[in-house]
Amino acid sequence: MAVFDDLSELQKKFFYSIGIYNDNDIPETFFEKITAMKDDFSESEKFSISDYNICYNGIMPFCMKDLVGTDHDRYSNKTWIEAFLDLDRGDENIQLYFENPNYYENLKDDSNLGLAKKDDKYYIFSKAGGGNNRLILMKIKYLALAGKIENIDQMMTFYANVRYVPSRETADNIFYLVFPDGGYSESGYNVLNKSDSPDFEIYDIVKGPLFRPQIIATNVIGSDIRKVVEQQNYFKR
Repeated sequence: MAVFDDLSELQKKFFYSIGIYNDNDIPETFFEKITAMKDDFSESEKFSISDYNICYNGIMPFCMKDLVGTDHDRYSNKTWIEAFLDLDRGDENIQLYFENPNYYENLKDDSNLGLAKKDDKYYIFSKAGGGNNRLILMKIKYLALAGKIENIDQMMTFYANVRYVPSRETADNIFYLVFPDGGYSESGYNVLNKSDSPDFEIYDIVKGPLFRPQIIATNVIGSDIRKVVEQQNYFKR
């Protein structure tokens, strides 16, 4: 795939700044595909991170090497270079990259980027903040410099609002609690995350809206949610 013929002048300037001067300099990793989050996540996993009250989340560091996908249909299943060429505000972001480097340096401290984390991999997630334009640009930079700079992982570690996907069993249990008929109507029950670590899945089972919940059961382990629901006959009341 010839790339340089399709670059704008700003895109060429960006490539020159990361050591790419012609098609022969382009690393093979540019042609790896961006994973579609909808293909890697089950319905229950997507639901479990749909609200920050339900899942474990917070401002967390992440390394650009571990960014693998997005929930944005425009970029899903494209290669990184195809996504770069098709960025919605590509030249605008590149111009900002050169004129205001702090806009990107600030991502090391705090940001409004949003990711979902599953199996130690990260996906750009719009409900948590998204950020496809900046992150795809930075991913291209990472792929270009990987193997050339010794501390590249440290240099390309940023911060984002990260929502952790629970284990598949816990996610399925949460989905069952909320949608006992498989998704056609809501039960009126939900969960609130009580964990202070992604290593523990602990919840309160609640009834009513999440902003004013009635606590039904407290400190329930994620793997036990379905068992508690069935033992207490929640759906038969």
